[in-house]
Amino acid sequence: MSALTVEVHREIAPALAAWEELEQLAPASIYQTRRFIIPRFDTMGRARNMTPLITIVRENGEPRALLPFAMEQAGSLRSVEFLGGRDSNANLGLYAPGAAAGGGEISKWLQLAAAQMPERPDIFILANQPESWEETPNPLLALPHQSSPSHCYSTALIADSEAFHRERLSSDARKKLRWKRKKLEELGPVSLLTARTEEEARRILEAFFAQKLQRFDDKNISSGFDSPQARAFFERCCVSHIGRRDASVELHALLAGERIVATYGGGLHRGRFHCMFNSFDLDPQLSRYSPGDILLSMLIESKCRQGVAMFDLGIGEARYKNTWCDRTEKMFDIILPLTAKGHAWAMAERTKRNLKRAIKQSSWAWPLAMKIREKMRRKAA
Repeated sequence: MSALTVEVHREIAPALAAWEELEQLAPASIYQTRRFIIPRFDTMGRARNMTPLITIVRENGEPRALLPFAMEQAGSLRSVEFLGGRDSNANLGLYAPGAAAGGGEISKWLQLAAAQMPERPDIFILANQPESWEETPNPLLALPHQSSPSHCYSTALIADSEAFHRERLSSDARKKLRWKRKKLEELGPVSLLTARTEEEARRILEAFFAQKLQRFDDKNISSGFDSPQARAFFERCCVSHIGRRDASVELHALLAGERIVATYGGGLHRGRFHCMFNSFDLDPQLSRYSPGDILLSMLIESKCRQGVAMFDLGIGEARYKNTWCDRTEKMFDIILPLTAKGHAWAMAERTKRNLKRAIKQSSWAWPLAMKIREKMRRKAA
C-alpha cells in the first residue's frame, strides 16, 4: 500500500530538489519554472508580503506533485493563491506523469496543506488555470470551479513561416503589412533586434518602460511597472541572466533605423514560446504603421525558423490574438472557502467573476464597457 504525504514549505530552498525533478517531467508553462517564480517572489512578491507555501505531495517518498502556492493577506482576509500571481498567464501545478487524481484526493491534498500552514487560510483563490496543458488534463479541474473571465490564446507553429503567414493572414492583410513596413523603412532599415548582451537588453527595456508608461499615462491608468520592485524583477529576468540557461525572458525589438519602435518580451519552455509583455512607440507618425504588428510578424517568423512548436499570446482579449491564434484555451478558477469569512467573500467574488466573464464574452457588452471606461478615463484626466 502506497504512503501519501503532503508537506508545506514556507521557504523555497527546501523545495528546490523536488521542484527541479518535477520541472523536467511535468507538462507546465514557463510560469511554473524556478527561473520565473523565484525572481518574481524575491522582488515583487516580498514587496507584497507574500509568504511562500510550496506544497509537495509525495508517494513513498517520491515527489508526485508540487503546487507553488503563496499566502497573501488583504485586510483581515488570508488567501492562498499561486505564487506566480497576476503575472502568470497560466497557473498550474507540477505533476509527475501518471499523477492524475480524482476530486476527492485533490481536495484531501489541499486540506492537508491548509492544516500545515502557519496561519489558517480563509480561502484558496486558484485563478487562471488551463483546463489542460500539453493535452494533459489539469488535475485541479476535478474540484468545483467556474470558468475564468478570459481565455488564453495560442497557435502551433510550422517551420515554413511564409506558409504560416498565408494560413493566418489574407492576401489583403499581408499586402497591408508589407506596405506599413515599407513606410516605416522611410525612417531607416527595419530589422529585428534580439538582445544578446546586457547593453542590448537594457536598451530594449528602457524603450519598453518609456513606451508602456506613456501609454498608461495617456489612458490615465495607474501602473506598477515603474516601481523599484518591478524594475528589479525585469533586471534580474531580462538582463542579469542573459545568455544563461536560467534566463527566463528574451527581449526583442523592432528597429526603424536606430530607433526602437516596438518591443516584445517572452520566454521559452518545453518548446512553447510565451509572450509576456509588449509595447510600441505612440508617436502618431509611427503608430499609424502598426509597429507592434510588424514586430509580432517578424518574431513569429523567427520562432518558426528556430523550430519552436507553440506560440502563446497569453490570456485576455485582443484583435491581434484572434488574427494569429487558432486555439482558444479555456481557463477556470477555483474559489474554495475554508472559514466563515472565506465563505462570505467567496460569494461576492464568484458573482463578480461571473459578471466579468459574461461582459467579456459578449459581442456587444464588452465593446460598450470599453467605450464607457475610456470616457471615464478622459473625464478623470
